[in-house]
Amino acid sequence: MMGKQKKPQKIKRSSLLIEEERAKRFDAHLAVLLVNIDGLSIVNDTLGKEAGDFLVSEIASIIRRNIRKIDIMGRWPPDDFIVLTVDRNAFGGLALAQKIRDLVASSSFTYKGKEIAATVSVGVALARPQSSDALDALIEAAKRALIKAKAAGRNRVEILSPPDSNLPATLNR
Repeated sequence: MMGKQKKPQKIKRSSLLIEEERAKRFDAHLAVLLVNIDGLSIVNDTLGKEAGDFLVSEIASIIRRNIRKIDIMGRWPPDDFIVLTVDRNAFGGLALAQKIRDLVASSSFTYKGKEIAATVSVGVALARPQSSDALDALIEAAKRALIKAKAAGRNRVEILSPPDSNLPATLNR
């Protein structure tokens, strides 16, 4: 698949804050997923930046096709994607992350006749936002979960939540 892909856009903080407010208004869960392409720098170094950009676009398409229309998705600096989803319970956000991980790992990417195997690591954080800094705490927890996924061998999903999230202890690892 090598057609002209829509380049994923960097997400605006205002979009994230709207979702945080929606979750507060409906007393719903807000899940933050940070998705990182494992070994993207190796693809850039061995096949060139254009191949890396192709892979980013392909993975962005996979994510976009598998989230709901009301979910928010975009690029998150330096090299991640962020997905915000409201109204999912703890298991829904985790299931979405696992689905994205599975789909990327089972996909075949061909760039200029060369096969590129790709996987992603995903950090997930969720809570029912209550405070004014809830979004920042969720993003920070998702970053820590992503670091944990990469340290544990990549091609994994890890979940963490802010300490004040009121989730059961089993989700606050």
